[in-house]
Formats: sequence, structure tokens, C-alpha cells
Amino acid sequence: MRSTSSRYGAAAQAFHWLTVMLVLAAYVLSKGDQDSLYSAAADGLRRIHEALGVLVFIVVVLQLLWRLIDSAPAKQPMPRWMAAAAKLVHFALYALLIAIPATAVLGTWLEGIPLTLPGFDIAPQIAKAHGLGQLIMEIHTTLGDAILWVAGVHAAAALFHHFYLRDEVFQSMASGRMND
Repeated sequence: MRSTSSRYGAAAQAFHWLTVMLVLAAYVLSKGDQDSLYSAAADGLRRIHEALGVLVFIVVVLQLLWRLIDSAPAKQPMPRWMAAAAKLVHFALYALLIAIPATAVLGTWLEGIPLTLPGFDIAPQIAKAHGLGQLIMEIHTTLGDAILWVAGVHAAAALFHHFYLRDEVFQSMASGRMND
């Protein structure tokens, strides 16, 4: 469950890979323009997309709390620029994982639209401001695209470590079966 000096524990791995799956699923379900996303025909997909967004936020908060009590594996030796780039990408990922759901809720409410989840809606908790709501929803969409690029860089770096540098960076987050 807990991390060792060379590997992330089962909980950290579960948070990581669950986040990956939830983000990808939410992204796939978000395709289309904002008007069609809020049409009656897209109501079911929108509800699933919004539920996935809420789940992403909850998983990320739990992951950050878990990081407070579970230490990360020892740092792999690497050039200073590479370590700095890794920190920057991790920071960007966490910032996006928090900002994307936050902008969705804020933009939706500013548009006067309730947050729709399976089985219930959460009415807007702030005054309607249509222009600002549209702007924030555009920011939400842009951040949603950006996270795929940043995550892609993150994944490419992990593969670079595994196949080219042949160090233990990738294995530290992969399941134990990768080493068998």
C-alpha cells in the first residue's frame, strides 16, 4: 500500500492510473461545441462528463492528501535540468487537474446552468454573468486540451526513461508485474 525507496505504493499507483483513466474518459465525452453539449440530446453525456470531472477532482484531492502521509520513492539520479522539468510538469498537471473542474463549475454557474450529476443537479450558487461564464468555459476547454499535451509530455518522458535511459523512473509507477 505504501511507497518504498524504489517504487510508489499501490495507493499512489491507483490514484495515478485512476486519474489517467478519468481524465481520458472525461475528455472523450467532452467533444462537441458548448451549445450542443447543453442540448437535450447531449444531457446524458454531459452528466457523465460532469460526474467524471467531479471524480477527477475528488481523486486528485485524495492523492494530494495521500502524498502528505506517504513518501515518494528516492529520486533517481538525473541532470538538474531534467529534474527541474519533471517538477514543472508535475506542478502543471496538478494545477490543471484542479483548475479544469473549478473552471467547469464556475463557468457553468455563471452561465446560469446547474451542475448536473447522475440523479441530481446543483443549482448555480452565484449570480448569472453570461459573458464571463462563456469566457471561463472557453478557458475550461483550453485547459482540457492543455492537460492532454502536458500529460503526453509526461508519458513520453516516462517512456524515454524506460527505453532510452533504462533507469527505474517508469518502473516506480508501473505495476509490480512490469519487473517480472
